[in-house]
Amino acid sequence: MDLLEAKSRIAEALVESIFRRARYRVDRFHTEQFPLRFGREDFSPDFRASLETGTGEPFELLLEVKYRPHIDQFISVENQRGDRSVFLMARRQWPKLYFVLVTEHPEPGRSCFQVISFAEYQPGAPFKTVDLTDLPELGIFRNNVEDHEALVGSIFELLNA
Repeated sequence: MDLLEAKSRIAEALVESIFRRARYRVDRFHTEQFPLRFGREDFSPDFRASLETGTGEPFELLLEVKYRPHIDQFISVENQRGDRSVFLMARRQWPKLYFVLVTEHPEPGRSCFQVISFAEYQPGAPFKTVDLTDLPELGIFRNNVEDHEALVGSIFELLNA
């Protein structure tokens, strides 16, 4: 296992932990469909998450977790792809999919855990990330994410040593 793969698996585990701590039920995603692959990478959902809302109808979503050393570079490439972006192709297949991007090098003032927000996405507009805590529909508390950011810093620092 190379360093990038190790960081990707750790990123998945940390995102799963964030959602479990926020009282979501989180299960590995399985489908009969072929995975959505680009090169060596799979862009199919990693997890199915559901949260009881008190209305009898749970809030359900799919999570695709990706580790990226520099999120802005990854987003820039996907913006250049336009309609062929992995974000749009995956959302066509799974409309409830959220892309969670994890990095140990966030831009100043940004979180290590960022999400592609489709709520306000306009076709043809560039993709933007928001911090995981900035999507109110997810109900993720800042202290939950801050605890996991501390883990990102310490675990990834050890791996880089």
